[in-house]
Amino acid sequence: MIGSLVSSLRDAIVLLIADVAGIFGFFNLAHFLRVGQGMPSGSLSLVWIAAVYLLTMYVFDIYRGVLREGSAKLVIHTAFAIVVAFCVVASLVYLIKPLESNALYWRRELSVGTAMFLVWAVAWRKILAKRVKSRTPNRWLVLGYGPLASCLWRDVSGKSGKSSLGKLCFLAEGSEHAGSRVLKMPAAEGSLSDLAKFLHRSWTGVILATKHAPGDDTVGELMRARLCGLRIYDMTDFYERFLFKLPVLNLRDRWLILAHGFDLLHHSIQLRAKRVIDLVLSFALILVLSPLMLVTGIAIKLDSKGPVFYRQSRTGLNGVTFMLHKFRTMMEDAEKSGARWSEKNDPRVTRVGRFLRATRIDELPQLWNVLLGQMSFIGPRPERPDFNSELEAAIPYYDLRHLVKPGITGWAQVLYPYGASVEDAREKLQYDLYYIKNYSVMLDLVILIRTMRVVFLGYGR
Repeated sequence: MIGSLVSSLRDAIVLLIADVAGIFGFFNLAHFLRVGQGMPSGSLSLVWIAAVYLLTMYVFDIYRGVLREGSAKLVIHTAFAIVVAFCVVASLVYLIKPLESNALYWRRELSVGTAMFLVWAVAWRKILAKRVKSRTPNRWLVLGYGPLASCLWRDVSGKSGKSSLGKLCFLAEGSEHAGSRVLKMPAAEGSLSDLAKFLHRSWTGVILATKHAPGDDTVGELMRARLCGLRIYDMTDFYERFLFKLPVLNLRDRWLILAHGFDLLHHSIQLRAKRVIDLVLSFALILVLSPLMLVTGIAIKLDSKGPVFYRQSRTGLNGVTFMLHKFRTMMEDAEKSGARWSEKNDPRVTRVGRFLRATRIDELPQLWNVLLGQMSFIGPRPERPDFNSELEAAIPYYDLRHLVKPGITGWAQVLYPYGASVEDAREKLQYDLYYIKNYSVMLDLVILIRTMRVVFLGYGR
C-alpha cells in the first residue's frame, strides 16, 4: 500500500514545488503575452487560482499515484486532472464577481496559462517517474518468522504478492520456521543466531517481529547497530510510522497505558473545537444541499417502493445506540431474513441506490446525526449492534473505537477499501486506533481532502 514514506514524501514535495513554480510562472507569462507586463504585485487572483489547481490535482492523486503508471496513463491522468481544475477555475471566474480587476479573468489568458502548465506538469512527472522506477528499493531486516512476521508480510504485500516497502529479509527465531505458505512469504534467510553477520550489510532499518522479547545477545547486537545509525523499530512503532495504523495483534495494555497521544479522549479544548466545527458545517451543508436531497428523495420514490429514508440502529459514543439516517438504497424488504453485511454487486441494491452509493449521496442524511451530536464528520464508522458483539469477541481492543463519536467518513474509509467480514473489521480497527491516537485538526483536514479523492475517483464502495 505504501512505499518508503521518506522517498514518497520527498517526491510529492518536489512535484508540489514544481507545480507552484509552474502555475505562477506560466500564468504570469500568459499575462505578459497579453498585456505586456506580469501580474501586478499583491494580486490575490493567482493565489486562489493556484490553490484550486493544486487541490484538484491532489484529489486526483497526481502527487504520488501517477508516478508508477505507464507513460500513456501518466499523461492522460495528469491532463484530466488539470482540465478539471481549469473548468472549476473558469466556472468560478464567471460565476463569482472578482474582487480585483485584471486580465487573468479572460478566457484566452486562462487557457494559454493552463496549456503551458499542462506541458510543464507532465514533463516533470515523466522525469520523476523515471527516477522512481530506477531507484534502489529499500531493504528491511525482519527479526522473526512466525505469526507477527506473517501479519507484517500480509500488510505490506497485499494482493500483489510483492512488498510495497522494498525487500524484506526474514531471520527466524530458534525453531520458528513456519512463515505463511498461504501468503507466499519469502523463505527465511537465516536465524537470529546469525544476526551479527546480517547487521554488517546495508539496511533501511530493522523490524522486531519476534514473539518473545529478544535475548541479551540480540539486544547487545542491536544496540551497537543503533549507535552506528541503524533504525530499529518494534512492530507497533513501525506500523504507526509507515503504515499509518496500529497492529491490534501486537498491542498490549502496557503499551496503551504509556503511549503518547490519545488526546481526543481527554483534551476538552480539542473536543469542544471539534464539536463547534461539526455544528457549523452540518448546519451550513444541510442548507446548501437541501435541493439535492429533495431531488434525491423524489428519485428514490420513483425508482422503487418504500420510504425515502432508511433508519438503522448503530452503536455510538460509549456504546450508546442511536438511529442513523441514510437515503434508502436497497429494496424495501432487503433484510426480511435478518441482518447481514452488504456484498459487492449486492442484488438488493436498487438502480438509484447504486448511483447514490457510488457518489456517497446516500450518506447526506447523516448530517442530521452530526447536528444532533450523535456523530461527527470524522471518526470510526458506526457499526450495527447486531454485529458488535461478534466483532468484540473476535477482535482485540475492538471496543476502543467507541471511545470517540462515530463519523460520516474516517481514516479507515479513505485508506482501506470496503469490506464486509471480521477480517475487514480488524483491518479498519487498526486505522481507527491510529486516528484516535494521532487526532489533530490537520489530520481531520487530510481526511476530508482524501474523502474528496475517494468520491471523485470512485475508490471503495
